[in-house]
Amino acid sequence: MSLDLSLLGRQVRQMSETLARQADPDTARAADVMNHCVAQAGNEAHWRQALELSRESTNWLLAYPIEPLDMVKAAPLRPDTYVVIATDGSQIDVDRHGMLACYLINTGRVYLRYGEQAAARLSSQPNLYYEEHDLYLSDGARRVAIEGSYVHARRDVEELLAVVALADEWLNDRQDGPVLALQDGTLIRWTLASAEKFLQKHFVGRYLEGLDSLRERSIPVVSYTSRPRVTEMMGMIRLLYCPDVDVAAGRGARCAECSDIQAGRPPSCQICHGLVDADVLGQRLQEGERGPLFASMNRMNLDMYGTHRIHFFYLRVGRELARVELPLWLAEDPQQVDLIHQLVYDQCVKGHGYPVALARAHEQAVVRSGDRRTFQRMVQGSLLRADLPAVSSSKQEQKEYSRT
Repeated sequence: MSLDLSLLGRQVRQMSETLARQADPDTARAADVMNHCVAQAGNEAHWRQALELSRESTNWLLAYPIEPLDMVKAAPLRPDTYVVIATDGSQIDVDRHGMLACYLINTGRVYLRYGEQAAARLSSQPNLYYEEHDLYLSDGARRVAIEGSYVHARRDVEELLAVVALADEWLNDRQDGPVLALQDGTLIRWTLASAEKFLQKHFVGRYLEGLDSLRERSIPVVSYTSRPRVTEMMGMIRLLYCPDVDVAAGRGARCAECSDIQAGRPPSCQICHGLVDADVLGQRLQEGERGPLFASMNRMNLDMYGTHRIHFFYLRVGRELARVELPLWLAEDPQQVDLIHQLVYDQCVKGHGYPVALARAHEQAVVRSGDRRTFQRMVQGSLLRADLPAVSSSKQEQKEYSRT
């Protein structure tokens, strides 16, 4: 046996006991932080200035409040007729121990129309990449292999371009009622934050072209994150505690020279440590309600997204607080924000806690272990028929042998 289950069982029980002891204090701390934040409602303009002054000196994520900090809004009534389009993807990454350098991206596509003329179209589109320009990107001086997070970045682009194609289908088959385009996860390409600039420009540039296309078609596009662990709103709240912020003097937070630490005290913002946005807003929001709208101050969002600068709000769905992201051109229109609120929540109700369109898109996209084995056999057979070598590395052969 490779896993000692009796030894692991003791550790699991210890983990549960430790977490149970920590739960009540963390809940009380989150409530205190939320009360402190809500008490600043009406002072949003002041804290927006503080955020601008602190954006270069803080060492944490920040969010820019667009709506009052104490705002709570119930879900508006949904329309009887509407269309939702959604995509999701999965991949088989490059395997350097495999027979051939290649990768596969499978994109699930879903078109759902509600109302008297209800309809559903579900499909998937596999794309295999193996040519030189698929496997490497170069700026002339450097040559970077497309694998791992870069395959994921290409998948993100393909998912959005598939949404554009579905939007065109809706425009050709237009019915009464609004339409919503749904993506899973985030609209901000966080995984590319540390990538070289030419890679960011390549992937983010193509992604923004997809957002341009949806804006031109007047198709609202949003993303949905279940159980988010983001701390952007918490970053703003930390400023509310900071003793160094002085807007009148033009001074923001000074994390590297925090006056509390210099005086031998714990930092005033320590009460926020370890909490995420959902911990705090979860104290206020009831079923179907959303919190205030924020703009992400993520560096990539500020520097590269322009008119698509990503905003977000949190939405209570059952026991979870979900994060809903939308671009600036939607966030500026209160009617569009209300429409997004009502349609996303209705999708969650229909999907028993998760948007039904995204769930169906995932089902279409997922590549299961049996599919992977079939794909490998297809590659091997094709190589052999073409009189090409079809041999895995010795390491891979040993792994296969150990499974038998």
